[in-house]
Amino acid sequence: MTLGQTTKLIFGNWLRLTQLSICMVIIVGCSSSGPSKVTKSNEGKQSQEQAVVSPDYNSEYFINKADEVGITQGRQYRIKAAELAIQEQHSIGYIKKILLNIDLEVFGSIDDDISLIKILLHVKNNQDAGRILERLKQGVLPVQYQVPMWLLTAQVSSYNDQHIDTVRTLFRIKELYPERLTSLDKLLVNELIWKHIVQIPASSLNKFVQDFGSQAASWVQLAKIVQNYIGAPSQFPIELKRWHKNYASFNDYEYLPDQIKQLISVQPYAPKKMALLLPLTGSIATQAKTIRNGFLANVDFDDNIEVIVLNTETETLESIEKQLIDQNIEFIVGPLKKEKITEFQKSEVLKNIPTLYLNSIELEQYENQEQYYFSLAPEDEINQAVEYFISKRIEYPALIYADNSLGRRLAEQFEQQWLFHTDKKIETIAFKNKSKLGIAVKNLLDVNHSERRVKEMEKLFGSQLKAENRSRNDIDAIYVIANSQQTRLIKPFFDTNVSVFNKLLPIYASSRSYLIGETSSQKRDLNDLTFTEMPWLVKDTNKQATDIYLQVSENHTQLKKLFAFGYDAKQLIPLLKQLKILTGLEVEGLTGKLSLNKQNTIKRYLDWSRYQQGKIVVLKKLTQ
Repeated sequence: MTLGQTTKLIFGNWLRLTQLSICMVIIVGCSSSGPSKVTKSNEGKQSQEQAVVSPDYNSEYFINKADEVGITQGRQYRIKAAELAIQEQHSIGYIKKILLNIDLEVFGSIDDDISLIKILLHVKNNQDAGRILERLKQGVLPVQYQVPMWLLTAQVSSYNDQHIDTVRTLFRIKELYPERLTSLDKLLVNELIWKHIVQIPASSLNKFVQDFGSQAASWVQLAKIVQNYIGAPSQFPIELKRWHKNYASFNDYEYLPDQIKQLISVQPYAPKKMALLLPLTGSIATQAKTIRNGFLANVDFDDNIEVIVLNTETETLESIEKQLIDQNIEFIVGPLKKEKITEFQKSEVLKNIPTLYLNSIELEQYENQEQYYFSLAPEDEINQAVEYFISKRIEYPALIYADNSLGRRLAEQFEQQWLFHTDKKIETIAFKNKSKLGIAVKNLLDVNHSERRVKEMEKLFGSQLKAENRSRNDIDAIYVIANSQQTRLIKPFFDTNVSVFNKLLPIYASSRSYLIGETSSQKRDLNDLTFTEMPWLVKDTNKQATDIYLQVSENHTQLKKLFAFGYDAKQLIPLLKQLKILTGLEVEGLTGKLSLNKQNTIKRYLDWSRYQQGKIVVLKKLTQ
């Protein structure tokens, strides 16, 4: 059972428990002119009548009921509607619309507030969830709510990625309430410990052993094994089995996450013969050769690894199949082009060899569990930006993008993601060329209307009238989808067109806005611009890879990214089976923090960086 399944099961139980008060209101409401208030005296009776609830009651039904009785009396109905909306798998935006009419400052019943916290966590409104939780803690809670409250405390810190606080709270729960945890509670606690303890630096792990003794020692040792040996395919399973033997009497083994049990038995990929399939001639030959160089730079030939490189532009599928069989190839990396991936997936020969494709394709079903997908998809950055804006409660961003095929594609991705998460449309504007940039920015900020008003005033009162052009103030952030040259032109337009009456707009951009080798003067042009980029490009995270790159390729932004792409492709091979089990676990790569999703696709999380006074500062956590 995964963490998501465990949480969903527990959440479902809470829904069934909280239905009892709602159900009585509905039953009484159906036989009288208005809804009756639920009192503590009849709560026990309601639980016996829960079975009479019609399965036809859905989120829309409760929204309508809430509208009939008004904001105050409808609060309980709306909480129920939001709970059902989650079960019905409505969009985040749909659920947020329901929450808009729930006054978070109102003190509801403990059960209602607990349900509300869970809903807020679902829509990633961690701040309000934490605020209601702290409010609940201020009172003296009945004994039956102590464990749920501690569990919610851990979940709130978990959603905020507070790894140390989360694990500390969970160990405290296990210490204080060992007899009061249900089987589902134990599963949830262990799933959360596992999710976060592997993200904590080794230097901070021993403190848990000091504070919580033997119950923490097994977890700490397991986390260290994952951190130290996940990249060592031969040693990793040995260390896991040793851990299993040493902690055979581990009292929580029955409730360990399935991931740990699977890790103990899984055998990582450890191929000695690999094939690298790339288009080494043709229109993208330079890019393909750079990927090849990055891949080979990460091959330790002392391990007796053999790599054959085949040109997908000159070799037929039949020829490649024959060579792979003749050479006893154990793992394939590539092809690069999407049409080649589609062609190769039809091969009965190749489907039996584990493969890391160097691109992603649209698939309805990922049937072959030994086929993986890795690409430098710019959509990952768009999704990351949307998630960041939501986490920072940016409500009215605007999008400016280059009017070309890539710009339109990424803008559409941003619009779709923003609509899904907020149920709002984002304001966008496109520009076709550099000469139209100023007009596009003015149109977006509504400065043109202000300029016309100023001119009209000057006609009436004379040219001596002093008036400032005003820009709109309902936009709270700008996201730029443009190349480095275009971004360098866009940024000053925003700086000069934002009215002196408004605060400076924070401007964000994708990695397309960054160019290696920029001078200090060029960096100053982009002062305060925040952007996502590969960690290796903005800070030298791997000196060995840098030294090799400088020997084999020119200092070119796009080529350096492709070298890193090839380098990481090799690094991923022995990690794929583990990452498949450890869903959500990120490993450091040149191209970003890498994880594997349920579609066997590698997802990248890039560093956020900011231009500051002619320098680039890598930001661990953004503050604005």
